[in-house]
Amino acid sequence: MKKYKTRKINFIELINVNDWKIKIYTISQNGDFRQDAFYQNVIEKLPKWLAIDNGFDSSNDKIGFLILHRGKEGIFSVINWWVGKNMLNTNVYLTESTKPDRFKKISGNGIVACVWELEIINHERTSWLNNILKKEPIPSFEIYLEDVINTEI
Repeated sequence: MKKYKTRKINFIELINVNDWKIKIYTISQNGDFRQDAFYQNVIEKLPKWLAIDNGFDSSNDKIGFLILHRGKEGIFSVINWWVGKNMLNTNVYLTESTKPDRFKKISGNGIVACVWELEIINHERTSWLNNILKKEPIPSFEIYLEDVINTEI
C-alpha cells in the first residue's frame, strides 16, 4: 500500500441549473483540479442527471451538491440532492481522463463514495441538519447554500 497523501477539497461555485441550486466541489489527488473541458461537459450533463427519479421518494427542494474528484482511475462525478427532506439521492459517474465528454454511470451496483468524498457529504449532512431540518417550519436555505467546506485531508 502506498503512503497516504492528502487531497485538496475546494468549493468552486454555486450554480443555477434550471430551477436547481447546486454547490460544486472538487477533490484532487495531485495538486489543483484543473479540467476545463471536463468541467463544461459536466455542467451540460447536469439537467439530465437532475431529472433522474430514484424510484422511492423523489420529492425535493431542488438543492444539491456535485463532487468532482480527480483520482487514479479517472474523474468521478458524484451528484447528490436531498429527497424526502432527509435522504440523499446519489449518482456516481466515471470519466476517463482522456475522454472528458464520456460519463459512465457506476452507481447502482453498490458504489457510493470514497473517504474524501465522504468528508464533503458529512459537511453537507451537518449543514442540512442544522440549517434545514432543525429550522422547520422555516428552513434557512440561503444559509445552507452559503455553508461550504474548503480543506485538505
